[in-house]
Amino acid sequence: MRSHLFTNTLLFFLVFSCLSVGLTAQTLPDFSSVDVASLSDQQIESYLKQAQAIGYSEEDLLTLAKSQGVSTAQLSLLNSRISSIRSLRVSQALGSPVESSRLRKPYLDSLEVVSKKETNIYGLSIFRKGSFLSFQTNQNIPTPQDYILGAGDEVYIDVYGASESYYQAKLNPDGTIVLENIGPVALSGLSIEEAEKRVKDRLSASYDGMKGSQPNTFLNLSLGQVRSVNVNVIGHVEIPGTYNLSALNTAFNALYAAGGITELGSLREVKHFRNNKLVSTIDIYEFLQNGFSEGDNRLESGDVILVQPYTNRVSLKGATKISGRFELKADETLADLLNYAGGFSENAYAASIKLNRIQDGEKRVADINSDQFDVFTIQAGDEYVVSEVLNRYSNRVVAQGAVFRPGNYSLGQGLSLRELIEKTDGLRPDAFMSRGIIKRTTEDLSTETIAFNLQNVISGAQDFDLQREDVVTIFSKNELKEESFLEVLGEVNQPGVLDFSQGATLNDVLLLAGGVSTSASGGSIEVSRRILSDTQDGFSLSETFVFNIDLEGKIIEDGEFKLSPYDQIVIRKNPNYKRQQLVSIEGQVHSPGQYALKNQGERISDLLSRSGGINQFAFVEGATLIRKTEFYEEPTDLEKQIDDLINLQDKFDKSPDLLTEAELAMLSRIENSILELEKRDASNQNLSNYAKRERIKEVIERNALTSNIQLKQAEAIGIDLQSIIDAPGSTSDLLLEEGDVLIIPKKSETVRLRGKLLYPTTSRFVEGKSLKYYINNAGGFDYRAKKKGTYVVYANGEVARTRSFLFMKFYPKPETGSEIIVPSKPLKVPVRIQDVIGITSGLATLALVISQIK
Repeated sequence: MRSHLFTNTLLFFLVFSCLSVGLTAQTLPDFSSVDVASLSDQQIESYLKQAQAIGYSEEDLLTLAKSQGVSTAQLSLLNSRISSIRSLRVSQALGSPVESSRLRKPYLDSLEVVSKKETNIYGLSIFRKGSFLSFQTNQNIPTPQDYILGAGDEVYIDVYGASESYYQAKLNPDGTIVLENIGPVALSGLSIEEAEKRVKDRLSASYDGMKGSQPNTFLNLSLGQVRSVNVNVIGHVEIPGTYNLSALNTAFNALYAAGGITELGSLREVKHFRNNKLVSTIDIYEFLQNGFSEGDNRLESGDVILVQPYTNRVSLKGATKISGRFELKADETLADLLNYAGGFSENAYAASIKLNRIQDGEKRVADINSDQFDVFTIQAGDEYVVSEVLNRYSNRVVAQGAVFRPGNYSLGQGLSLRELIEKTDGLRPDAFMSRGIIKRTTEDLSTETIAFNLQNVISGAQDFDLQREDVVTIFSKNELKEESFLEVLGEVNQPGVLDFSQGATLNDVLLLAGGVSTSASGGSIEVSRRILSDTQDGFSLSETFVFNIDLEGKIIEDGEFKLSPYDQIVIRKNPNYKRQQLVSIEGQVHSPGQYALKNQGERISDLLSRSGGINQFAFVEGATLIRKTEFYEEPTDLEKQIDDLINLQDKFDKSPDLLTEAELAMLSRIENSILELEKRDASNQNLSNYAKRERIKEVIERNALTSNIQLKQAEAIGIDLQSIIDAPGSTSDLLLEEGDVLIIPKKSETVRLRGKLLYPTTSRFVEGKSLKYYINNAGGFDYRAKKKGTYVVYANGEVARTRSFLFMKFYPKPETGSEIIVPSKPLKVPVRIQDVIGITSGLATLALVISQIK
């Protein structure tokens, strides 16, 4: 049952497809066999109707023709014929709107953006391309009531109510539209309202419902795509020419399309001509001042926009809101100029304006008072300068120094020194009462100083009358002496400089410095004091006081020792304080890892014993001790302390919700301590290692040693581990130092060969074989091999080189795990003939000079 249903459905679709193809083939021709130029308008009209009947648009018809192999030239001609016929077609009455959207397409002019340099002419840049003001008209604004229809305008006619029909038509060059069953209707020269009335009168003959006082069928006419108009923009514009613009555009759009007005053009009288008559004169300043211009009318085809040269331009400089060059009409005054400039700025001297004018062949200067602004006539070329107010005070006195409110004060009708001090809310407690100074400006702008006793002025025993621009200075006791401070150095948590306060004790300063560090417990404190007494013999530099610190970090002696200004407090480290020192043992031992040194006399044998001794796989002959050199940058105590705190912080790496109040407080203290230590470490770098490295570099350069010397931070020391195991404490049993790493490798049964060999390789160790045996295993020496420089590096780091006696070479004996290295001969630079000739000529010349001297 299902298979029969599927088969019948498939057959139905196949038959329907064949019928559709056959219908298309029957109704539309094969355009590849048709000469488009020979087709009549009636034939093309018939093809368009046939295409519309089967649901094809004009674009679909062109696509069909292209798919049939029609050439590009024939397609272009067919498109042109269709466009021509479309303008003459009768608008058919359709049952639904032709287009889903009736928004007008945006109109774009073809000009590129014109960029211009900046200008100081007021309003000139408003029409220039590239500005943010484009003057582009919105094509989808409601159709203006005064819009006049013309050839090229598109209209939509909607009939709705008891009857429903839709028309879409474009006015042909004769200004008419052709409606189906109605005929041509002339709409050119009518407004939208008038056109709607005329179309309604014509359609009412076919739609009875439109007639009478109570119609049931209604009509609406709206403007579709707007026609374009050709406008000529001439005169002083950037790009004069003819522009194709939308009929909704105005004169401002035409000026913008032409790139704006040049510096020679007038902004006050832009003329708009239509049919050889002046339609309007546009004043662009009116738009700039009020936001509109009455002369900015809508454009029509054939309109001319003329920009004439400017006639009356003046300059305005100085303290106005807008400065530059302005164009004024003959009847405008200086007040109009100031209005265009936005008025005076805040610091302008508005009582008068200076004028520079050319008159009788020379320049003249005039002052225009404010009461003349409304009547003063402008002339071309005038230059007006608005000055700023004077940078001076007419009634000012200044109070500065140790008063509560220093600053400028009004002199008023009269002001005394005591009254000024009262205006400042009085003296500060640190005011120096014995003397103050008045700095007075005389008539010739020189100054004089008047001293006074401040105590007498306050008590009323003395006073002074102040004058304009007097500057009264009240000195501060603290500013008259060197700032007192204390300096804390050494083993405290926050060393540095502290401000001095009377009564400060040693305990107070230690607390302000964050307390003593752990290394200071059991140490001492030394206070160094300046010698101010004149009874000294001049030999002593300072007076010192020493205090001891117990193991709990407290001062054993008088912790309430009174400090004096400029004291230096040095907290010294406990000489017996030592941080743990670690060494490492790696490789073939029972318990490899890090070990803390018990004392300064611990040796390799002691470390070997603590690690459980060597195992059965240990290669004793290859044991090596790695030791830091003098170039190793030893971590400072601060860096070690920071690392310890970070490790302690990591112990609390869990959700804050799971931490107790005590743990949260500890974390906060740790974070603060890390930040503080990092600041100290950045400003207190260990300079000893740096100085040591620089000194050794200097020695190397001064003695012209080989340039391949590297300042290594670690080096390998060859040791005889078997001797150490057999005789602990012997000369081979070295004392350990912090950071030492003892490496005991696994037994090796190979010998490695490197350098200038034909085939550097690793060879199996054979007991009793000489170095030549292993060289042969690597293919022998390379032609650049320096045979006598061959040497062997043994597993424990020791080196043995080749020795020579007469013409014989004694090569070192390889051992298991050793490495044979063959160096390269240096490159020989051949002596050129030119060099030989030059040297010979020089010697001959020298011999000739010597013979002449004799």
